[in-house]
Amino acid sequence: MRKLIGAVAAAALAVGLLAIPASASFDPHFSVIAKQTSGHTVGHNKFRFEDKLLDPRNRHDKVGRDWGRCKFRHHRIKCRVLVHLNGEIGGFGNISAAGDISRHDHRVNVVGGTHDFNGVAGKVIVQSLHQRNTDRLHFSLTR
Repeated sequence: MRKLIGAVAAAALAVGLLAIPASASFDPHFSVIAKQTSGHTVGHNKFRFEDKLLDPRNRHDKVGRDWGRCKFRHHRIKCRVLVHLNGEIGGFGNISAAGDISRHDHRVNVVGGTHDFNGVAGKVIVQSLHQRNTDRLHFSLTR
């Protein structure tokens, strides 16, 4: 009977370990490719956008999406963005970012997150890739 209980306990532990998603590991520094899927103006000086996020090593692998809204203000663009990652790169969950982008400053502040990104802060650096509506987003996060 003890051997049976031990075997059941070991099997339950193994199943529990297998149930932990691979995304449980949080990566504080990673990049994705953002390819715009939609964008439109809202009113005089605002716009909304949505991007699919791709693995930089395999641009056929969708690893998430983002969406946001921005407003032009005094040679700057003030944006609020929500990024959702599926766990293949960086972790699983949402990252919230907000801030101003100017001609010489392409950083947006990370202001929170969910799941693997719960309690994060940091920044996202937006780099244009000289392809139509495509950017590299580099995340530098802390807890």
